[in-house]
Amino acid sequence: MTYFEHFGSEHISVLLFITAATASGLVLSRKLSDKNAESLIRILSCIVLAGEIIQDALLIRDGGNFLEFLPLHLCNLGIFVNLAASFSKGKIRAFFSEISIILIMPGAIGALLFPDWNYRPFWSYLPLLCFLTHSLLVFIPLFFLVRNYADISFRHFWYPYLFLLIVSPPIFLLDIKTGTNYMFLLYPTSDSPLSWISRLSGERFYIPALIIFVTLILVIEYTVYWTAGRFRSKR
Repeated sequence: MTYFEHFGSEHISVLLFITAATASGLVLSRKLSDKNAESLIRILSCIVLAGEIIQDALLIRDGGNFLEFLPLHLCNLGIFVNLAASFSKGKIRAFFSEISIILIMPGAIGALLFPDWNYRPFWSYLPLLCFLTHSLLVFIPLFFLVRNYADISFRHFWYPYLFLLIVSPPIFLLDIKTGTNYMFLLYPTSDSPLSWISRLSGERFYIPALIIFVTLILVIEYTVYWTAGRFRSKR
């Protein structure tokens, strides 16, 4: 077999392991001093960057096209968002931490659930590296949340829109010019929620439907965090 199936035994096993490891790490992270927490999150953010560099170098060694491995998917952009949050302070850290929690983490969770790297054997380097980096892209935002790096509020609902407004248009133009499909702006990955959106909206209205989908996700997320904040304040 040259690929692995979504939600096959190997996929489910690694998802369970990631869930357990993430939960354990968050419990331990609460006990860290501020200094040690700073050091840990910076190290983890750098590990994700190193993992991405190693992965791309191996893919290019195997004959891949450099243009196809630029760090321009949402999860790839999360590498730099997390680095910015980890190595900054104050309002800058709060902004990038919130972007990481609200945008990057859901994208990374979606990638773990519906990996587009399943065209390789499960135990080959690409799936293993991708599962490692994407699990860290879930853990790091949760770490920001647990350590109160961000103050998530409906007042900040424009944060993710500002970020997407800055990064999406140039990536979309690059996709059109080069035939790449960064951030899946030209077409969705198969067997994923994006493919379901594409089937419902049709190719012509894929981008507007994608915007509506992202907005709904943001509304749900901010509502959840608002509700959790209200609950904590009443305790």
